[in-house]
Amino acid sequence: MSGLLSRFGARLVFSNRAISKHLIPRSFNSPQGVICLSTVQKTRYQPHNVEQSSRGLDKTDDITRLEHFLRKQRLKGALYSSKENAKFADKFWEDIIEAGDVLLAERYLNMRVRLGLHIDAEKVLKDMREASMLPTARIYGVFIHQSCAVGDMNQTNSYLRLLRDAGLRPNSYIFSQILHGYVKAGLPEEVSSTQELLSEIGLWPSRYAYEGLLSAYADLGDKQSLLRILDEAYTVLPSLVNSDENHFGREISPTFLMDLYTRINCSQSDSNATCIEILEKLPSTDDFFPYDFAQDTVKVLLAKGRPAAALEVFKIMRPENATEGYLHSLPLYAATGGLNSEALEPFWEAARLDSKQLMVLKNKCKLYFNRSNRPPSTLANQFSNYIEEKNVEAAIDMLKDLNRTNSPIVYTFMVPKLMRLGYSLTDLIERVQNPEINGALAFGYVLNSVLSIDSKETFKEDLKKCLSLVNEYRAKKLLPYTDFIRVGNYQMEKLLSNILSLSDMSEIEEMNKSTIMFEVFGILNHAMSKREFHSLFAQIFEALLISKHRHFNNVPKNTVIQLVADACARQNIVFDKTDWLLSAMRSAGVSEETLIRLTVDYSTNRLPFADLNTLLFSGRIAGIGSKSNEKSSTTVGQMSVSPKESILSVAQSLVRLQKENPSEYENKLNSIENSWGIQKKSILILNLVNLGAEDLVERTIQYLPENQREKSEPLKRFAHIIRVCSASDANKTKALESVKETIQSLTGLPSEDLFNTLRGPHMDTLFRCWPVDHVSDLIVMVKKVSELGLNSVSLQLAGVLINRGLVDQVSALLGKNTTIPFTFLVGSPRHPLTESAFHSTMEYIKTNDPKHIPGFVDYTLRNAALSNNEDNLHQLIRTAVSPAYNVDLTEICILPTLQVICNRLEESKNLPADVLQATRSIVEKYQSSKQKVSK
Repeated sequence: MSGLLSRFGARLVFSNRAISKHLIPRSFNSPQGVICLSTVQKTRYQPHNVEQSSRGLDKTDDITRLEHFLRKQRLKGALYSSKENAKFADKFWEDIIEAGDVLLAERYLNMRVRLGLHIDAEKVLKDMREASMLPTARIYGVFIHQSCAVGDMNQTNSYLRLLRDAGLRPNSYIFSQILHGYVKAGLPEEVSSTQELLSEIGLWPSRYAYEGLLSAYADLGDKQSLLRILDEAYTVLPSLVNSDENHFGREISPTFLMDLYTRINCSQSDSNATCIEILEKLPSTDDFFPYDFAQDTVKVLLAKGRPAAALEVFKIMRPENATEGYLHSLPLYAATGGLNSEALEPFWEAARLDSKQLMVLKNKCKLYFNRSNRPPSTLANQFSNYIEEKNVEAAIDMLKDLNRTNSPIVYTFMVPKLMRLGYSLTDLIERVQNPEINGALAFGYVLNSVLSIDSKETFKEDLKKCLSLVNEYRAKKLLPYTDFIRVGNYQMEKLLSNILSLSDMSEIEEMNKSTIMFEVFGILNHAMSKREFHSLFAQIFEALLISKHRHFNNVPKNTVIQLVADACARQNIVFDKTDWLLSAMRSAGVSEETLIRLTVDYSTNRLPFADLNTLLFSGRIAGIGSKSNEKSSTTVGQMSVSPKESILSVAQSLVRLQKENPSEYENKLNSIENSWGIQKKSILILNLVNLGAEDLVERTIQYLPENQREKSEPLKRFAHIIRVCSASDANKTKALESVKETIQSLTGLPSEDLFNTLRGPHMDTLFRCWPVDHVSDLIVMVKKVSELGLNSVSLQLAGVLINRGLVDQVSALLGKNTTIPFTFLVGSPRHPLTESAFHSTMEYIKTNDPKHIPGFVDYTLRNAALSNNEDNLHQLIRTAVSPAYNVDLTEICILPTLQVICNRLEESKNLPADVLQATRSIVEKYQSSKQKVSK
């Protein structure tokens, strides 16, 4: 039986939530990608007696063994070597294959790669094929993670082609791994090219992409590049947000920052190294702070012999509040890291221990504690004891010392007990005087009011009271609840049981919908933010899937899952296409129509992967290095195919053939019309617009479906503007009259038409050649688009205006006192800054954002080095080191920039003497860094 229980086992045993994201390479030269499992203690699920599977895993024995393995790794992972981890992990693969559960396989493989254990992709695919198991995108994603972690981009390309051939699409995480892999491979040119290509399809800049870059630089121990890119991410990501709706998805999470901190410190040769700059990015203790993850980080760093780095984390997590059990566990990890008792003395000082406590800890410093025997948190027990003793004052006093990280215990445990004692929310807020938990208190009153609705006679009245309660709390700014949501399985089951007891059974039997369920969930929707409401639904599905109950109020569990899925879809909640819950819902009988309504592909909804693969890898793999000569064997090797011509190259060849070979030109167009997909044709059109190929744009638009031709009509006008304004012939003045008419026709278009055409590779070219006299018209159009959510277009235009010396126009676009992120000011490899643009932009940066002058100069020179204009690079170097700016290139250029500049200088046949002199120091620095890496 590889049904819901196996899926429960997959979720429980190989859950991403159970695995922390700490990278802990065994030594400075050890393979990257090794991750330690979290040591944060979780409540252990006790498997109940169920029917044994007719195939594969014994659900009461093997699932327990799997759970025990993960629990053991979660507690002791930092203490095991890769060999020891592999010894345990290898036992389970045959059982998982025999069970035939793909979800279980996903989580097992994900666990292996995060532990740094090798995965034989060929064997995995062979075993799954023989077991009639279809690999998912996550399976291929694990392979890609493994190859990118070591910078093997040839192998990555093979896996991506396997993914495409399987009819699957990658997710944002896979794209971030591609960037990660290019950094690991030492190919900054490919990093830049990939960023440029991803920006054309809306995937750069993004949080996922930045995290891929940051983790790679951390693994390599390149602290300068890491901090520069981290600063860039914090500058760029907030500027892309137009509203609160997508704010969470653009933030770099505190847990990732601590993971980054662990990676960079474990990659340094100096065991006393720290990186305070990362910790300074963490939220203060008054904001959301992942204390459990911070505690885990301290242990991992101690286990890796990094006491100084561990101490810095310990200091920011309120060490004086550290529990006795936690402090007693630190010697175990310190001993594993080869440290002695003296290394822990700064921790005891930070914890402000008295002499007696200090003596006890010193005496126990060499002992190994079994943390699984550590008593659970006493917070809930202490509160219950106060209530039972009728010492309510003491119970309320406990609330005064809580913070946002304690929110779940407030609304699920403490509020219900206080409500039963007759306390109102107003009374509690006035007595507790702790604004940090006001939201949790308010949500607790709403949640428990909803849970108490269990009477058909008073249902409508109770529902109205709950809605009134929510409206009252929203008016007082206590709701919507926006902090972490975690509701226990008991509350979930009670909520569903109550709803079903009140529902019309005939309605449910007909499987139309549950009106009452929709209304009750509507109350909760009104009481919390969209992100938390999504999380609540995910937890409801999880609670159902692992529940031991087969029926709720005589309604079969699968039927309940179907009802909840319908209510979820009607509340406009969507899940990532790769989310395991969708597969579990399908197994429970949720209709495909409902699943479609519940599904959104966050990463690839604009482009089929066949085209993305061409964009990312066409013609660019051959020069990767020695690894390109290695032959892939058997399955993987046989599936790899030759790279195809890039879409940009096709566009350029069409423009050339139109003049040189009309016959071949027609043949190529006919092939495109008959064999290319719609979205690939759309990308070709955008590249033709960028080239100003007006006639070709008009012709290829006819290859699109009729409903898309009209939407693409403005592209012909953009191509006309680029062609005329980029020309240098004598007829340009006369042609500019037609440009004026074209611009007037564009300004009258509605926002929706502009939204579909004002994005893509042609934007930079269009903005840079746009007539100065008509910049105000361009600003009007871009502002229309920005109102629909494309804020990055406004920033892109603002950057070009500053490059062109039109700073006075920027305020009309973005308003006064808006600083443009420096990454929008640095040009691109296609359009590097000229000397005059550098001067104009540097004046703006010096006045408005002087702290980012190093980042601006570094990025500008990198783009110039990646371009085809060698003379322009030389002139920019002269300008940067001139007395006017006196830039020290060895100080401001990070390693990727040094690499591309040095490579370009080596290729130069006639390097001017002054440029040679100006770059001598950076060449020496780059050569020195290469020697360190080789050692």
